Amino acid sequence: MSYALITGGATGLGRGFSNALADLGYNLIITSRNYNNLVTAKKEIEQKYSNKVQIFVADLTDEMARKNLYEYTKFYDVDVLINNAGVGYSENFLDGKLEKEAAIINLNVEAAHYIFKHYYQEFTEKKKGRIINVSSIASFIPCSYAATYGASKAYLTSLSLAVSLEAKAHNVKVQTLAPGSIKTDFYKTAGTKEKSYRGKPNKIARKAIESKKSLILPGFKAKLMYFCIRIFPRCLVQRITARGQKRKKLT
Repeated sequence: MSYALITGGATGLGRGFSNALADLGYNLIITSRNYNNLVTAKKEIEQKYSNKVQIFVADLTDEMARKNLYEYTKFYDVDVLINNAGVGYSENFLDGKLEKEAAIINLNVEAAHYIFKHYYQEFTEKKKGRIINVSSIASFIPCSYAATYGASKAYLTSLSLAVSLEAKAHNVKVQTLAPGSIKTDFYKTAGTKEKSYRGKPNKIARKAIESKKSLILPGFKAKLMYFCIRIFPRCLVQRITARGQKRKKLT
């Protein structure tokens, strides 16, 4: 069986994707910066599904770490990429710490772009493959009080949707997943309240895997939010989401 590569695949939504793909029979390569999380995920997945799980410790913001990942995966038949690794930050732009904003740009934009590009090129050469870039419903809104995060996901959404049309000529499927809030450890780095996140990672991952659409809006709430963003004036949507973002933020 071929392999699926899931960045940030040991916990949260990434782990949801690992579970869903293992259930479909895929062998896995999962990455994380945390070795212990990777070992735990590998043990649990292999015991439950009897699939092969390879682990790769990497900080994907590091160029050499990405190159090492590319070299490592050359020895496996990877034809699915879940480009999931990401980080958030909730703060007004004036008071936001530049180093945290840089971390968002480095991972959500630069690393996501380079990883997407590398495996897209590989898949087009093989004339097969599937890529799901994990973005956010926030990518469609000027996201006050989380401006850098929203902008980083807007970049990924625009890039991914643009390439999805080009990819059809190469028999490669490129999809964008734009969920709402998900109940993971994301809040710990985002500086937001845990109770603000309710989506179930396993359920969202499975919906994404089952979807054939270029833009995946998992669940009624995500679809409703996208509909409202499209039909209501931008300034109104922005004010409403800004209030919601302020309520989520830790005080």
